[in-house]
Amino acid sequence: MMKAALVGCSNPLKTAYRPVVDQLVKILEDRGLEVVVSQFLTDDTLIGRGEKRARELESFFLDPEMGHIFDISGGDLANTVLGHLDLEQIKDSQAVFYGYSDLTTILTALAKNGNQAVNFQLSNCLVNKDLLKSGYFDRLLAGKEKNKELDELEVTFVRGSKMAGPVYGGNLRCLLKLAGTPDWPDFTGSILLLEAYRGQPELVASLLEQCRETGIFNQISGVLLGTFSELDKLKESQLPEEILLDLLPTNLPIAKTEFIGHRPDAKAIRLGKECVFKEVGV
Repeated sequence: MMKAALVGCSNPLKTAYRPVVDQLVKILEDRGLEVVVSQFLTDDTLIGRGEKRARELESFFLDPEMGHIFDISGGDLANTVLGHLDLEQIKDSQAVFYGYSDLTTILTALAKNGNQAVNFQLSNCLVNKDLLKSGYFDRLLAGKEKNKELDELEVTFVRGSKMAGPVYGGNLRCLLKLAGTPDWPDFTGSILLLEAYRGQPELVASLLEQCRETGIFNQISGVLLGTFSELDKLKESQLPEEILLDLLPTNLPIAKTEFIGHRPDAKAIRLGKECVFKEVGV
């Protein structure tokens, strides 16, 4: 029987979250998976002790029966696990790792390493029942080879009409934790994915400027913007595209989608894999 694991490599979950974990276990068991739950999900003594969680995560990747590893956490601590993760040891693992937000650090490092990394939050299945009813989640589990449409997100172009390349990125703030580290990927010819949960206009502007200073805007083939939750609440959702129109080379395409970010209707996108996005009719 294929296995699935539930892990939390970012901030520990509150003990009150346990009923949610039980519901997620049932979703996976209903699909014929044997579920293993991390012993560290609700352990709030682990701040600054990422090595323990890294060793456990490695054991899941090295289990030949492990097919899927779902991280259901978020916050700030994922890079404390990544710093202890032996990527070379798990390079040949067939397990797919899923997560979002702060997990952008681990997802990006895994994608660079050649592992299967998917920007997707399993907990959305509890809020957005259509992910289960429509069969979307089952198709996601089945894999890209049979279901290429999973990466064909509905996008709107701000500039240009087409972009293609492997996708890297995710949460803007968390991606930049990797700048200057060995886990920073080669963005040459790639699509840069950016979204954010927290971030007033000043912070978003500052982080986008930091992206420019890393030089990646001169390497990528385009930018795909997901949702910026705090800016949306402030009625400033157009700000990232306005800033990027000034910061990016004038020939670089910019597109946006409502289906990547901190929303229950968010869809999955595979990092490190080739994607093509184009305007309808192109």
